[in-house]
Amino acid sequence: MHARTATTTRLLHTTARTHARLLNPSTSISPDHGRATAPPPPAPVWKPSSARAPRPPPAPTHKGPLRPDPEAQALLDRIGSSPPPPRRVAPAPPSPAPAQRADDLERAATLDTFLLRTLAQLSQRGAAASTGVDLHTLLRQHREREGTVLSDATLSYEPTPGPSRRVRLDGRAGSASGGGGSGVVDEQDGTVVVAHVLGGKEPRVSVCSGFALGKSAGGEGQLILTAAHTLESLQKSLHATDPVVPSATFVLASSGHVWTCSSLASSSSSADVLLLRLSTSPINASSSAPTPPLRTLPINPYPPPPSSEVALHTYINPLSRLRRKLAREPERAWTRGRIAEYKDGMGRTAEVGTYDELAAMWLDCHPTEGSSGGPVVDCESGSVVGVTRGSTHAHGERGAYGFATPAERIFELFRLPGFKTLAEREADKVKQAAQASPSPSPSASRGGQEGQAK
Repeated sequence: MHARTATTTRLLHTTARTHARLLNPSTSISPDHGRATAPPPPAPVWKPSSARAPRPPPAPTHKGPLRPDPEAQALLDRIGSSPPPPRRVAPAPPSPAPAQRADDLERAATLDTFLLRTLAQLSQRGAAASTGVDLHTLLRQHREREGTVLSDATLSYEPTPGPSRRVRLDGRAGSASGGGGSGVVDEQDGTVVVAHVLGGKEPRVSVCSGFALGKSAGGEGQLILTAAHTLESLQKSLHATDPVVPSATFVLASSGHVWTCSSLASSSSSADVLLLRLSTSPINASSSAPTPPLRTLPINPYPPPPSSEVALHTYINPLSRLRRKLAREPERAWTRGRIAEYKDGMGRTAEVGTYDELAAMWLDCHPTEGSSGGPVVDCESGSVVGVTRGSTHAHGERGAYGFATPAERIFELFRLPGFKTLAEREADKVKQAAQASPSPSPSASRGGQEGQAK
């Protein structure tokens, strides 16, 4: 017999109870009930509105007054009572009083009048061509002699000068030792004022500082180092004027002597320095007594590290020396500060003692007007470590920084100490051989002459 197998079949459409399927919010389809509509929504009930009452403040979660941790309270008291750390940015230079500003302007106008009158007197006498060159010639020599290494002058390394060579920082001129007791003045102060003067209908005067350095060959004038941008500032005015218009560069010493410049020996635009050669004698020299030379300043080729204390030479109007002497004021003024950092040619921070290029020295003090080209002296060694260029306050910066050229850039214009060319070494050998060869005695020479006579 065969067993029967029970099978269950399910139709696709059945009347069995199933869940409804929602097609949309208002229609429901169910297999049992077909199509049915959804119940209507409830009608809104109107209620009168009332003003919203303010929300009450939250109730405090603590009980009693707050009691912070004693250690935290002590830390807060200590932080609150301690002053903030000082900033290294130097403050902006204080504006002078109205009376002082008026006196400075009056003395500056008096100096300009004196320089223009001196230029006019030289032009009338026709002595300008014989005692010095004009500004057109100086600018041409500035372009032609860019980076020239001097062969007729030397510059010694003086990182630690002796007492007789140290620069005085007490406001008096001369060496740090105070000079000898004989009372004879052998040298006068080497820090000078350099003035570029242009005459004509629209006169111009550009004043800066400078100082004597190096040792020149015999018979030539001394060398003066100063800033290059003061001469370059007159370039547009010189191009707009006739070359016949008189112009000259004067160098004024604290003793009252005035020199003219015979030539521009060398220059470096990247370092912003010029080497001017003075005339052999000042234009107001006395014929009865010789003029003492300018005292050269010691130059340090090794840049001091940051945070070293330095002194910047402050410009003083040379016509006010008598007033300062009567008021018993110092002959020289110095601005103390410290080296902030060094910069390379791209404006990046440079390190001392490495292969980094030291293009500029940044100082936390600002120089005064007319101090460009003046010396920056290391207070510890008493030697010149830089040449003043300017300050960031003149360019609208909020913090007034001064910047200078490191003194090691000055040696690029001089030969290395003890260095001689091949021709000079050959000449020294010939001279030494002539001195070492024995010269014939007078008796031997007479004997030879008698033998020839016989």
